[in-house]
Amino acid sequence: MHFYRRLHPVQAISFDLDDTLYNNIPVMQRAEQAMRDYVAQEFPQTAVWQTADWLAHRQQLLLERPELGSHMTHLRQYSLAAGLHHFGVNEDEIEAGVTAAFNHFMTFRNAIEVPKSVHQALRQLADAYPVIAVSNGNVDVAEIGLAPYFVGVFQPTAERRGKPYLDLFLAAQQALPTVAPAAWLHVGDSPQADILGAHRAGWQSAWFTGGLGRPEQLQILPTLAYDELEQLVAYLLAARG
Repeated sequence: MHFYRRLHPVQAISFDLDDTLYNNIPVMQRAEQAMRDYVAQEFPQTAVWQTADWLAHRQQLLLERPELGSHMTHLRQYSLAAGLHHFGVNEDEIEAGVTAAFNHFMTFRNAIEVPKSVHQALRQLADAYPVIAVSNGNVDVAEIGLAPYFVGVFQPTAERRGKPYLDLFLAAQQALPTVAPAAWLHVGDSPQADILGAHRAGWQSAWFTGGLGRPEQLQILPTLAYDELEQLVAYLLAARG
């Protein structure tokens, strides 16, 4: 671990999920492909679009509506609906098709095997601290077996924006109102969503360097950086006494 500034006493811990606690890349690749295959089967006219076409379509929508970037569920559904509209599918079929395709996607999205070491680490932390999940993703923590470790799970909704906006951090604070912002430690892999978001909320942050983020993407230094979860857990347990 590397400390960039002093870590003040921690009273509560929040974790990002995807690519912080498990490798989410192959999971999303399978889920995205399964959804595209389903859509091509149900709406054959869309089969001319390959993976690159759907990605380019999504990127264009993000340029037009950047706020969608913090709510992946909304982005995925909006992108699919706009794609079906592009191919001339009528509105009634679009609504039903998006719902069915997204349900199919979620079956694969939640097919995650969390490492045993992560279960052990979270179990140890949950015995010593209140632990909360704060994620921009839409994974179901109950489906992947992590629900027992969290006293709360906060993800984007239609009314609540994702990180680095403050909405999820503030919701977590409201769940544990006796914990001051400076006594929170947020753990995540994204330099922008996790590290910058935590800083804006007045929280401390632990950056997982083995995720998707890269040093050059940091806009502000985290409180600390780590590459092995066991290191972080051992330190936090020792600090708790």
